[in-house]
Amino acid sequence: MVNAPMKPIPVKVYSGPMPNGGNEIKIAHRLIIFVALCAILIFGRDILIPVVLSILLSVLLSPLIRGAQRLGVPKAVSVIISVILTVLVLASTTFMVGRTLTNLAADLPAYENNLRDKARSLRLMAGGNAALDRAAGVLEDLQAELESTPTVGPKSSPEKPIPVEVRDTSLGPLTPVLSVVSMIAHPISQVGIMILMLAFILFNREDLRDRLIRLAGTSDIHRTTVALDEAGSRLSRLFIGQLAINVSTGAIIAVSLFLIGVPGALLWGLLTAMLRFLPFVGTLLSSILPIVIALAVGDGWYLPFTTAGIIIAAEITAGHILEPIFLGRMTGVSSTAIVIAAAFWASIWGPVGLILSTPITVGLMVIGRHIDSLHFLHVLFGTEPVLERDHAFYHRILTGDAVEAAESAHRYLADGRLSAFLDEVAIPGLLMAKHDLERGILPKQGATDVATTFSETLEEVWDEVEDVQDSERVLLVANHGPLNVAATVAFSAFLRLKGIPHRVLPPDTISPGRIDGLDSEAVAVVCLCSLSAPTPAQLGYIGRRLNNHLPDARVINVSWTGSADRNDLQSPAHVASMLPVDAKAVKGPEPAA
Repeated sequence: MVNAPMKPIPVKVYSGPMPNGGNEIKIAHRLIIFVALCAILIFGRDILIPVVLSILLSVLLSPLIRGAQRLGVPKAVSVIISVILTVLVLASTTFMVGRTLTNLAADLPAYENNLRDKARSLRLMAGGNAALDRAAGVLEDLQAELESTPTVGPKSSPEKPIPVEVRDTSLGPLTPVLSVVSMIAHPISQVGIMILMLAFILFNREDLRDRLIRLAGTSDIHRTTVALDEAGSRLSRLFIGQLAINVSTGAIIAVSLFLIGVPGALLWGLLTAMLRFLPFVGTLLSSILPIVIALAVGDGWYLPFTTAGIIIAAEITAGHILEPIFLGRMTGVSSTAIVIAAAFWASIWGPVGLILSTPITVGLMVIGRHIDSLHFLHVLFGTEPVLERDHAFYHRILTGDAVEAAESAHRYLADGRLSAFLDEVAIPGLLMAKHDLERGILPKQGATDVATTFSETLEEVWDEVEDVQDSERVLLVANHGPLNVAATVAFSAFLRLKGIPHRVLPPDTISPGRIDGLDSEAVAVVCLCSLSAPTPAQLGYIGRRLNNHLPDARVINVSWTGSADRNDLQSPAHVASMLPVDAKAVKGPEPAA
């Protein structure tokens, strides 16, 4: 029989020499750039926030404009209609919220006695709590001190001159109006800038897109176009899905609160739909006012508790069932990245930054996926695995976590491809350990720990594989070194899949003084197992020792990787084909001299 040539298992090792110098300078430069960007975001937020909002709205309105153009509507008309509709929606929503809040504020004094009764009942229920009584006493004393009129005693300090403030009353009745205008001038100007930028971007969308492609470089127009299209489609689907879920949640809350008799039910549903765009805190903020109103209106505790229950049930359904199912794949951003991004943008831009955190993070993740120099953004924010399976497996066994390492084999186990798991994941992971051992990165004790965790991992994975009977006729012996011991365990697992009886000997079996204990008459085959191709001198020395003590046994050198020109090495698959299931006969080539 012709020996099957050994083919090395492909292993991609991401490694390189550690830089001796200059790395600290690169880190310092990146930190300086990051701080400069944060400063620009903070001090330029009055301009950047409207620009970012207008870009986001343009991405959301572009499909509507393209749809109108397909129907024959001119581009200018469709843009103007879209902008006018956006302004009308913002204005009508603001007017509705303001009017409803004003009406509720006017009705609150009628419920003052109801609120006092509930506060009195709470105090009676907590009457036995000394800490609450002391806190209430301190607050009452402080209120009395603030309301009392100060008296001038004999030792009082000399009176200070009363400051005189000169006010210009020439405006007369226009003074309150001007104060209101000065208070709302900033948000109105921000909205105005946003609307103007939105119209400008929509009118010049193709030209701006061409300029972005030119700035990114014309050497790879396809990649830039794919990145822009993916970012736009992801943001559009994200907004539409989030809008549908928020509107549905708000409608359910509004109808439910209306049925149980909470005033302003439409307002609370509208606020819920709007504030749910704020990650993590939106529902909490929108639930405060309806619960307070329910406390004020209801005679007992049924109405407020029912209101809170409705809001909690709606949020659990929307936030923990609907959003993970329908929005999880749309963003492609990990939950950890969303939390960190929300904290960062909220600290930079406040509530608006909290709203924009998820769209901005999605855009950055898409850019990082398609631009090599910004690939770290995709690694930081994305949900796709960033490590190959063999690299992740090696990382798990390095940390000594056999259970987590076994998780990578579940897909192979479900498909009945555990032998592929050995070839594609387990053995390449061992080869990485060997690479680190040869570089001096992995100490010898670390290699021993890796081999131990590797054995425990295979034991965990092969727990459901049918055991084979031990056979003294086929013995597996590991070459020197802990990684070779792990390779022997892997070969034993491979033989178990084939149903071949065998026995694994301890690693020190071929040590002086131990090899004499073997029963030479029962042994037919000895498989000397190695992870990678050992030197001919090593094989010759160990082979002579085995032949001297087991003259009737056939010694087969098994290696998971080797050279094609080595006839003294056999691959595990070839050796398994040479060993029959009953292990009563052995076929195959004679061992090399």
